[in-house]
Amino acid sequence: MSQAALDMTEAERADSFARLVAAIRGELAALDAEDAAAIEAATAEKTEALAAVQADVAAGQMDRPALEEARRLNAEAALRARAKMIGVERKLTAVTNAAAGMPPPGRVGALTYGRDGRWAGAR
Repeated sequence: MSQAALDMTEAERADSFARLVAAIRGELAALDAEDAAAIEAATAEKTEALAAVQADVAAGQMDRPALEEARRLNAEAALRARAKMIGVERKLTAVTNAAAGMPPPGRVGALTYGRDGRWAGAR
């Protein structure tokens, strides 16, 4: 543990938990805004706050309610980030398929019943 963590006052320790919760809320807001720079900045802030909380926990200082709230918010942020990534992946696939002249994934071209009694792709 660093000397800085040992020198922290009780109020500063409590603030590290509050800072972590605020940082995760900031990350959620950045995800909602879909601002890449804000997401990167919020994630960096969250990482710094998490390091301070880890130092506090190692020193035996723990704010259990704030830690539980941080866990809940972080799980929500992870789910939102994953949902955003899935949406981006879908859009990229659609753009790639459109550029290649292919139908969107999961959809087939229109089918018509041909004169020979078989299904044939619409032309």
